[in-house]
Amino acid sequence: MNSPSALPEHLFRLMIEQNSVGIVLTDREGLILHVNPRQLKASGYTLDEVVGKNPRIFSAGETPAKLYEEMWTTILAGNIWHGDIINQRKNGETYRELVRISPIRDDVGEITHFFAIKEENLEGNVTNLLGGSLATVDPLTGLPNRAMLLNRVHATIQDAQAAGQQGSGFAMLVVDLDRFRTINDAYGHLAGDELLRRVAARLKEAVRQTDTVARTDGNEFCLLLLGDPSQTLLEDLARRLLSAIATPVEVRDQHLSVTASIGIARFPLDTRDAETLLQRAFSAMGAVKSSGGDGLRFYVPQAEQQALEFTDLTEGLRDVVQRNELILHYQPRVDLKTGNIVGLEALVRWQHPRYGMIAPGRFIPVAEETGLIVNLSQWVIRAALEQQRAWRKESDTLLPVGVNLSLRHFRSGDLPNFIEQALAETGLPANCLELEISESTMMRDPTQAFVMVDRIRALGVRLALDDFGTGLSSLSYLSRLTVDAVKIDQTFVRDLTSNPTNASIVAAIIAMAHKLGKRTVAVGVETEGQALQLRRHDCDEMQGYYFSRPLPPDEVAALFLTNRNLALKGEEEAETSRTLLLVDDEPNILNSLKRLLRRDGYRVLTAGSGAEALELLAANSVQVIVSDHRMPEMSGVDLLSRARDLYPHTRRIILSGYSDIGTLTEAINRGAVWKFISKPWEDEALKLEIKAAFEGRA
Repeated sequence: MNSPSALPEHLFRLMIEQNSVGIVLTDREGLILHVNPRQLKASGYTLDEVVGKNPRIFSAGETPAKLYEEMWTTILAGNIWHGDIINQRKNGETYRELVRISPIRDDVGEITHFFAIKEENLEGNVTNLLGGSLATVDPLTGLPNRAMLLNRVHATIQDAQAAGQQGSGFAMLVVDLDRFRTINDAYGHLAGDELLRRVAARLKEAVRQTDTVARTDGNEFCLLLLGDPSQTLLEDLARRLLSAIATPVEVRDQHLSVTASIGIARFPLDTRDAETLLQRAFSAMGAVKSSGGDGLRFYVPQAEQQALEFTDLTEGLRDVVQRNELILHYQPRVDLKTGNIVGLEALVRWQHPRYGMIAPGRFIPVAEETGLIVNLSQWVIRAALEQQRAWRKESDTLLPVGVNLSLRHFRSGDLPNFIEQALAETGLPANCLELEISESTMMRDPTQAFVMVDRIRALGVRLALDDFGTGLSSLSYLSRLTVDAVKIDQTFVRDLTSNPTNASIVAAIIAMAHKLGKRTVAVGVETEGQALQLRRHDCDEMQGYYFSRPLPPDEVAALFLTNRNLALKGEEEAETSRTLLLVDDEPNILNSLKRLLRRDGYRVLTAGSGAEALELLAANSVQVIVSDHRMPEMSGVDLLSRARDLYPHTRRIILSGYSDIGTLTEAINRGAVWKFISKPWEDEALKLEIKAAFEGRA
């Protein structure tokens, strides 16, 4: 006897063919593979007339395009979509259909097909597809669904009009969970469903019983708030919702956290129509999402434009590879000791027909949100390898190229096979490719990460840990990850020369990575001071605008031909000179000090602000600093305090014409200031103090 889990195939076919509701099966691109007899009867078409066609063959042209856009966004994100569509029979007669579309996944979790259930809506409004209360209640959370929400909005508007209170207002909030797909990818759909239930409960707790909380889509909720709430009240509520949603939830022994994008539209301020109100709240939410998420926005026409742009980008990404609109730029990586180019990072750009050249920060989040990131990532890997093959033929140059991997692509079980095939097709050695995986991606599921890393490493491909220091990493896990390099995030590099805390973090990351036998690469280096500071800390490599912006392939080839390298000051040369740094925001005082000291044999540097002084300190070996105290933006005491932490070997003298005795005494006591000299100074006394500072005398 067959077990219940092993039903014969013919029974499944009978379930489809004899079902009382219409069933349509399509491939991932939406082309019809099969339609059951019930649906063929409803539409009047034959099976031969519809197979291979898009389901819009049934469309009457009266369903809003926005609804189809929402449908594709939902199902490509792996969620179930349901809605009310106006279709047309073969004889031209129009009719309403209730449609429920479910994605079908293969063994590795990739969406391969879509399964649609259709039922003719004879009443012209939302009815039950499968029995029970599915027409009005979301089965996962128990909340009202989109249909019930719209019914309540219509009823609220009618009540206000009947009472002669057309000005009586209410608000609609759309709450969309950011990058929720990564939760499903990392922890599974059961964990994702539990998180949705927890979020639903938190939303209900945050509003009154007279308000409505509905789940209108996979990871999307709507709140109908009555009583004409003010903008201040709405903003305060939205911020509390963001905070409540972001609070980590323990699900299946995992602490899950997610952020949200909230859009707000108000009746009658923004519109007097229920569907338009919902659409405009969606537009405001889309504007938040296109800006990176985790925020709120009220509807304005510009927000609608941003939401439309988000939709445009989503639609365009579906076949961007086929239209040949993607290009790669490459940013060199440079050895901080030799100055030579030792590698490149591939950065994708989109040459959009409407928006022009689009940087990755603008469309990569859209690709991740909609699940289109894997195809895009595969194109980048293939294109980078093809370009390396071309460079090798032209100049016999072969440098490792780094390619960023998204969480979804990294978790794809087919990734190692794809990489192996791409390398075989180009005939390149495996060590010419370095895959860059973010720290947060690794930490989503460390156990699975170890397995995938080992599989990739077995191919001979290099691995780098990107954005290091920005996530909640575990050092015990990191010590077991067999990556080749650690990339220090630019948030630490950006103020490396002025922030003692970040300078200490960078030094610690470099030391730890070296102890674990890994290279260190600093990202986002923009000044000579940053590069020199990194070299002092023994950082291996850097990339950033200080050496080169990301370049198109032909300009990279020119770098190879000219053997361009990074020229930094030699530490030995800098150490041999007695260097004095003078800091004052008044140019005449700086000139006066330079004239006074020009015959004493010092190498004199000058800065007009604390920020300029810190950059000079990073780029030069300075023994003595003489700074004014009263300066805008950064006082002399603040400057010398940072200098003490960053460069403890310096002797620090402060000049002040004011009686800041308390502040200066405290600075002297904690070692930030070595000497305090009053303005106006006596020339010979000042010269003697500077000489004593160079000689190390008190």
